[in-house]
Amino acid sequence: METLEFRHEFVQETYGLLRRRVRNFVVLVGGIWLLFTITKWFLRVRDLDPETFQAWPTVWKGVNDLLMALAFGGALYIGLNRGGSRRPALIASIGLVAVYGVHLTVAQYGLGEAAVSLFLFMAFHLLASAHFPWTASQSLIPVGVFVLIHAGYVFTDGEGNGVTDSLGTLMAAVAGAPGIIVCSVQHEWRERNFGYRFIHSRYGKLRDELASARRIHEALFPSPCREGAFKLAYQYEPMRHIGGDYLHVSTHCRQDGSEVLSVVVVDVTGHGIPAALTVNRLHGEVELMFAADPEVDPGTVLKHLNRYVNLTLAKHSIYATALCLRFDSREQEVVVANGGHPPAFLLGVDGTIEEIGSTAFVLGAARDDEFDPASRRVRCVPGDTVIAYTDGAIEARAPDGRMLRIQGFRSMIAGMSGNAGDRVGALLAAVATHRGHAPTEDDTLIVEIHRSLNRADARRDQTDEAALPSTAGMGVLREAGARRAQ
Repeated sequence: METLEFRHEFVQETYGLLRRRVRNFVVLVGGIWLLFTITKWFLRVRDLDPETFQAWPTVWKGVNDLLMALAFGGALYIGLNRGGSRRPALIASIGLVAVYGVHLTVAQYGLGEAAVSLFLFMAFHLLASAHFPWTASQSLIPVGVFVLIHAGYVFTDGEGNGVTDSLGTLMAAVAGAPGIIVCSVQHEWRERNFGYRFIHSRYGKLRDELASARRIHEALFPSPCREGAFKLAYQYEPMRHIGGDYLHVSTHCRQDGSEVLSVVVVDVTGHGIPAALTVNRLHGEVELMFAADPEVDPGTVLKHLNRYVNLTLAKHSIYATALCLRFDSREQEVVVANGGHPPAFLLGVDGTIEEIGSTAFVLGAARDDEFDPASRRVRCVPGDTVIAYTDGAIEARAPDGRMLRIQGFRSMIAGMSGNAGDRVGALLAAVATHRGHAPTEDDTLIVEIHRSLNRADARRDQTDEAALPSTAGMGVLREAGARRAQ
């Protein structure tokens, strides 16, 4: 579908091309015509017979040639004028061919020169049609002028009958047919070729803009937490350049040295730019809540987000799921509020895996007075790890169409080994392997929050502090975890 922008740029390119080609056409064809005319007048003067010389016919021939020369000169001036508008170049190109047709007709029928006007006009018009970026209708204008002038002469000279005059006029019209056909084909090809280049150019610009937008979008995401009572790592893979998954992390240190870590995972319906714009709006709401109260309850966060989505986004059929977690180093539990989000998994230090399911509706589906976040408390001791994710992970499809689902993702977690913080990368790679390394069909975000075994571990280097066995081999740490829980 043609757009105003496409038409504007096509016209601008056509003008620049037309102006250059008018200049080149005049230099080449006008130069040949001028050389031929000078030679003609030289021979005419050389062979002049004073006894048979007639002044007025010679004067009119000179005037006819002079007018043609002025037409070439005017067209050259317009072709060299870079500051002019599109219309003069178009008028100059069409007018030059029309004037040449009049020049030939006057020379043949009015001044009795060689009777080759039809052939010369056909050649001149065909050359101009192949050279100028005309449409078929623009190419038709000089043909119409030539036919009218030609008909005016042949029907009024009294030399032929109606049949021969009509046939001559028809031949004059046919003389322009090759040029019109060339213009029609050439214009269609040029418009299609410009369309390809236009789309390619716009795609390149859009790709660059999306790359910049992705950098801005991902700047909303926090830096991984590698020190302190809680370690956080994540991996994000949008379906397109940018997507609708969002992660907010807020860390608050109390005066007594204890820490509170709040994590909000949001997944907006849809993909690409619309979802990313929605995430940007939700980001501002989340930032304001934690700026006002760094220890805000997850249920309060979920309820506020539901009200915002219900009032501003639901009317556009945009909804979201959210998982809100709050960890407190003084407590042996994590507070959870889950609004329609896929269940998180708590990997116990003793090797167990607990599923933390949804506690409320999808955000925006219910009014504020109908929405109950129903936050809950789940036991979480030092050494435990929580894995959160968006539905892009569990909805990954294998080449045979088989979906990974929650149980498949849980099995991946259960069989995963490595240090704290390494699981997210391994899980994302495992999901990619499941879908045969095909492009992801949904935004995918995987988050890992690990609670350090003790404060000494929290101050060690990453290579020493985060080392934890897999869930399949936790026997060495079970006793340590039990003593810590006591």
